[in-house]
Amino acid sequence: MNILVTGATGYIGPFLIKKLKEIGHNVTILVRKKEDFIRLEAQGFKCILGDITDKESLVGIFNNIQILFHLANIASWWLPNNQTYYDVNLKGSINLFEESKKYPLDKIIHVSSIAAIRQPEGIMADEESIHQGDFESHYSKSKYLVEKETEKYLKDGLPIVTLNPGVVTGPKDTKTFGKTVLGIANGKVKAKFFPNSYIPLVYIDDLINIMIKSIDLKVGSKYVVVGENIKIGDVFDKVCKITNRDKITKITPNFILLMVAYYSEFVSFFNKKRPSLPIDGLKAIKIGAQASSKKSINDLGMEYLNGDQILNKLIDWFNKNNLINN
Repeated sequence: MNILVTGATGYIGPFLIKKLKEIGHNVTILVRKKEDFIRLEAQGFKCILGDITDKESLVGIFNNIQILFHLANIASWWLPNNQTYYDVNLKGSINLFEESKKYPLDKIIHVSSIAAIRQPEGIMADEESIHQGDFESHYSKSKYLVEKETEKYLKDGLPIVTLNPGVVTGPKDTKTFGKTVLGIANGKVKAKFFPNSYIPLVYIDDLINIMIKSIDLKVGSKYVVVGENIKIGDVFDKVCKITNRDKITKITPNFILLMVAYYSEFVSFFNKKRPSLPIDGLKAIKIGAQASSKKSINDLGMEYLNGDQILNKLIDWFNKNNLINN
């Protein structure tokens, strides 16, 4: 099939386009930067220069396209200008959907986030969950607003399928969840934080698996994609066990974390650099999130890796790439 992918230069995108190519699809990638255009075309992909925030650059991108995978978004806990979340995640998605209305696409797979449907602390989210409006971040609010737009476009006839993955990790994850695991494994993170807060963890291969399945899903389908809801404290304990380190028992008090977050953002206000601990990120970690993948397990036969399996695979990749200092 002829497939267009946005957001192919993020963490998930490279795994997706590689798999799509392996199984015989014709993959076209929308890229913003000329260097990405050159690099990806050298790998055998057709590329189009464009930006979802620029309507004019999207004109005609769906010529001969049957499937759209929409991954493009800003996934960050801090930006110099909060409006950017809405310009890219919300308005950018609307621009893309508006252009797609001109073409007879078979499917639009919108990769959203658990952040868009997160429930109050301690409550499990599922496909029927509606965010209660207690947004801990502009990222979370922007993702929620995009989903509200997809509901409208579905009613207008766009063939949208929505996936809500949790915290995605696996090979090459050295910036998000993987960065914390590396810190623990290398002895740089010496104290736990919010040990009873939950992370809805999912392995990258499992997400790619359901993304491929989504090509054949019924229009209007929506699936949560989570392998295991795991406590942060358990992540610390499991990483220490796998890497043969002494268990970390010290816990950083919440008020210390809050002080660090506010101070780092105060400094960022002046130097415009990313704070070491963004306030929105701290709020998200404190609240945590839990979500159920029962629907995809029952409907699609999905078999997810659990927390132990995910961490073992992640640490094995770190070891093979000499990222853990034994």
